[in-house]
Amino acid sequence: MEEAFQRDTCAEVALSAMVSMIMILLFSALVAGMALMMIEQAFMESRTQSVEQSETLNSVPLVLVFEVEEFDTTGNTNDRLYIMFKFPYASNSIPDTNVKWAMMCDVNDYTNPPLSGVAHTLEYSSGDFNAATDLAGNGADNAALDEFAKGTYYHIVIQLSDPNGGGDCDLVEDMHATVVIAVEKGRTTELDFYVPEDVAPGHDLMS
Repeated sequence: MEEAFQRDTCAEVALSAMVSMIMILLFSALVAGMALMMIEQAFMESRTQSVEQSETLNSVPLVLVFEVEEFDTTGNTNDRLYIMFKFPYASNSIPDTNVKWAMMCDVNDYTNPPLSGVAHTLEYSSGDFNAATDLAGNGADNAALDEFAKGTYYHIVIQLSDPNGGGDCDLVEDMHATVVIAVEKGRTTELDFYVPEDVAPGHDLMS
C-alpha cells in the first residue's frame, strides 16, 4: 500500500513538472512569436520610410530655361517670367498642383522713397504649376495636364500678380530677387537672379 502511494506521489510530481514544462514552452513560443511580429513590423515601417524618402529625394525640379516673358514698367500687372523644366529623377508622376513657386523681392527695390524704415523688407508673389503644359502647349493652360511625368519637358509662364492679383513683387530694372520652386513632400530649387537696366522680354535670367 505504501509503495503504491509513493508511486502515485512520483507520478503526480512528474505530471506537474511536465505541465510546467509545457507552460514554459508555450510562453516561450508566444514571446518568440511576438518578437518576430515586432521585428517584421519594424522592417516594414523601415521599408515604407525608405521608399517615401527615396521618392522625396528623387522629386528634384531641374530648371533648363529661366527668362523674362514680359516686363511691365508701370507695375506688376503684366510682369511675367518663363520657366522650362523637367523632373529627371522622379520615381512617380507628380500632380501639377503639388509643385509651388514663390518669388521673394525687396519692396525698397521698386519704391521711391522707400516704404520701409529698414534696409530690406521682403514681399512675395506665389502660385502653383497648374498652368504648366508640355512644350506643345503655351505654358499657360490650367486644363492642359494634371501631373508631371519623369523626364518630360514642360514650361510655364509665371504671373507675378499671383495669387489672384494679390502678389506683391514687381519686376524693375536693377533689382535682385529669388524664385523658389518647391515640390510637396519633395525637394526645392532656388533661382537667384538679377534684372538689369534696359531689360526686355526674352532676357536670360540664368546668365
